[in-house]
Amino acid sequence: LGVGPFFVVRHAAYEEQTYKGALTNPDVSLAFAYSGQCNIELIQLHDDEPSVYRDFVKQRGHGMQHLGALSDNIEADSRELLERGALLVQRGLSATGVETRFFDTGSPDGVMFELIVGSPQVVTNFEQMEMAAAAWDGLQAIAYDG
Repeated sequence: LGVGPFFVVRHAAYEEQTYKGALTNPDVSLAFAYSGQCNIELIQLHDDEPSVYRDFVKQRGHGMQHLGALSDNIEADSRELLERGALLVQRGLSATGVETRFFDTGSPDGVMFELIVGSPQVVTNFEQMEMAAAAWDGLQAIAYDG
């Protein structure tokens, strides 16, 4: 589809994950790329641990599972979503300290909304991936495989 290069994180490491308030530890691999200014994340689920990813595949099959946004204040943004009726379903803290939160907004297609802490390191990582996509010659599909 002309999207690339992908930055792959195999078996992403998390310090902690909760799903519906209970500890969980789904084994996922992630691949990130850009198409213009749109970040695309492919998620490969390796197990059947409780997670928003497992639920989506079981209920809907494969497809677009979430839309995400960077947050400068994840607490305030979470409160606003909760006040609007969204439900916090999953929270994760990666081994590198990146916090993410998935909210069920009641979308009829099951698509969740993800908040990602917009720390300087996260913003820099996304900017570097976007620049790599802008300069991509279409030859090397994977830029980083870790």
